[in-house]
Amino acid sequence: MRNDPQPQGLALLLGSQSCSQAADGLAQAAFASVLVLDALDRGVPTRILGLLALTLIPYSLIGPFAGVFVDRLERRRLLLWTNVVRAAVLLAFPLWSNLLPGDVSLYAGILTVLGLGRLWLTTKSAVLPLLIPEDGLLRGNALSSGCGMISALIGGAGGIALTGWMGVDRALAAAGFLYLAAAGGSWLLHLPPRPHVGVGEPLLEAAAEIAAQLKGGASQVWTHMRARLPLVAIFMSRTVAMFIAIVAILVIKSEFPGADDRAGRLSAGALSLGAAGVGAFLGTLTAGFLGRRMSKPALMLVGFGVSGAGIVVLGGVPSLVAVAFFTGIAGYGSFIIKVAVDAQLQQVLANDFHGRAFSLYDILYNLASVLAGIIVVAFEGAPLRTLVLLAGLATLLLTVALGIAMQRAGMFGDPAHAPLIEPQG
Repeated sequence: MRNDPQPQGLALLLGSQSCSQAADGLAQAAFASVLVLDALDRGVPTRILGLLALTLIPYSLIGPFAGVFVDRLERRRLLLWTNVVRAAVLLAFPLWSNLLPGDVSLYAGILTVLGLGRLWLTTKSAVLPLLIPEDGLLRGNALSSGCGMISALIGGAGGIALTGWMGVDRALAAAGFLYLAAAGGSWLLHLPPRPHVGVGEPLLEAAAEIAAQLKGGASQVWTHMRARLPLVAIFMSRTVAMFIAIVAILVIKSEFPGADDRAGRLSAGALSLGAAGVGAFLGTLTAGFLGRRMSKPALMLVGFGVSGAGIVVLGGVPSLVAVAFFTGIAGYGSFIIKVAVDAQLQQVLANDFHGRAFSLYDILYNLASVLAGIIVVAFEGAPLRTLVLLAGLATLLLTVALGIAMQRAGMFGDPAHAPLIEPQG
């Protein structure tokens, strides 16, 4: 039986989410400014690859098990304490960071922010249906996603600015206070009581069962072209978007005066982040309009085509404005593809498959960022503009290849006549 809608509770949850994800963006930007942007003169591609590999690979492998904790612990406390712990880690960063050698404290800090952030978002997704009526779920999820995206973007831009103005420690302290504000919203939240919290099979057994289900489910999903091709699409889209974002920073540093000092490096990062974020925001405004006029597979191809064409047309133009535009276009196309892939998987897979399929989706999405870093390192020393143009051409070729594969898989037919993909066994 569903609970009555709680407008006040929804407002508190969204307010807490906005503060939490703004803090995420601020903290990640502050850490990245040291680990990546301050290392531009010491082989930045290698540093970027190290940052992506050491953070996203563990995050991807641990992320699917967040639900084990969400299903066993009291959710309001999870929302509260994940923010409190992150606040404590960041506010005390100047005290404990010197106890660890080199950059270990920075990597430990960003892993803590990412890991607890994933747990917070998983808990938020489980709490949201308790606060809104069933017919408002789609609108509520869209509102939550929009608040989170905009808050993270503002936090990221603010983090770059604060780091350049006040230094890393104070920027992290600002993020810590935002986490405390998010914790305050969670503390005020009142949720219906849940029966059997903490009761059931032991935690390790539950985690082992999830690992087995994830392996079996991923194997089954991968055998169906209507599910495999969208997963390939999101992996390649994320790879292209991250590759372009990284190369854009390198192009700005190498070709435009003023990018060699700290302020210039931070400005390069802010421009790349901001342009991609603006592109994603425009994607939120147009995705619904496009989705009502074309199928989801066609929308994926539109995203790839727009990204590839924008990169090819503007990638060779020696202008800072052109760099911002092709980065923004890549962000726009990536967002359109993501929306289409999400909807396609939800449509073709039975509900019992969604958890396993989207766990695989999350892993591929994060590993794509690592692949982008590997590609940048592999071609270190090559002309940057050539790399940008080749990335655009590869994206256009991928559009054609995906279109042919989708046609052969019958993905452009009436989706209502296509059978659901059901789990086997």
